Amino acid sequence: MPPSFFQEKDPFAPIQYGYEVEEVICQRQTKHQELLIFKSPYFGRVLALNGVVQLTEWDEYFYHEMLAQVALHAHPSPTDVLIIGGGDGGVLREVLKHQVVKRALVVELDREVIEASKEFLPTLSTGFADPRTQILEREGADFLAQTKERFDLIVVDSTDPVGPAESLFTSQCFTHAFSALKAEGIFVAQTESLHFHREFVRQVQHRLAQVFNLVDLYTVPLATYAGNWWTFSIASKMHNPREMSRKCEVSTRYYTEDVHRHAFLPPSLYQKLMAKI
Repeated sequence: MPPSFFQEKDPFAPIQYGYEVEEVICQRQTKHQELLIFKSPYFGRVLALNGVVQLTEWDEYFYHEMLAQVALHAHPSPTDVLIIGGGDGGVLREVLKHQVVKRALVVELDREVIEASKEFLPTLSTGFADPRTQILEREGADFLAQTKERFDLIVVDSTDPVGPAESLFTSQCFTHAFSALKAEGIFVAQTESLHFHREFVRQVQHRLAQVFNLVDLYTVPLATYAGNWWTFSIASKMHNPREMSRKCEVSTRYYTEDVHRHAFLPPSLYQKLMAKI
């Protein structure tokens, strides 16, 4: 009999969330992690990796739209986009809404996450069938360290910064990301909760500022990630990410031009965060 309740095992949060389980849809051990997709009566289908919820159908669009759309609209012409991680396809779906995008390269360590999403999460995985999509099964930091390609936008859609994902948030990785960007390039990554992970957020901001000309922080409220007040660290070579270079002409459920402008921390609050006040 399938379990009736799923309890998270989140090593990066001081609290654990639990979900009622209506049906176990997919459960498998991949080469890299334990993958579970189950149906919750309220949240719909839920993807968990190594016991930690990565997304729910009910609210995934808040996260995926904000991770992708802010940088996409801050850049005047993001034709080549690199997605590190993102095997569920949510960020890819958002990127491919823009006709200006000619290629989206997904560098995902675990190909089985992509295959499971294609089979069981159809609202997220539509972009994998798009001819503009390319997939490379490889560790993200290693790819950035060795690639000779150049991108307009790099999006890091990773799991929590423990284990393999920890390498994506080092100063060395940010330096490699800078080198992999074109002259007007923008980098963005999910950087955990402002409630629970302030020191980590500060570290990322400081490390990015050692490399990039413009570094900033914006947030979104999320129901299903521990800490809820979720942050995204964005860094740019040229364009101020607070300013939109293009109008929002794609279909979104949460992201709008007003949301873009108001998502960034007010300067006074940002200064307090960085000063540890």
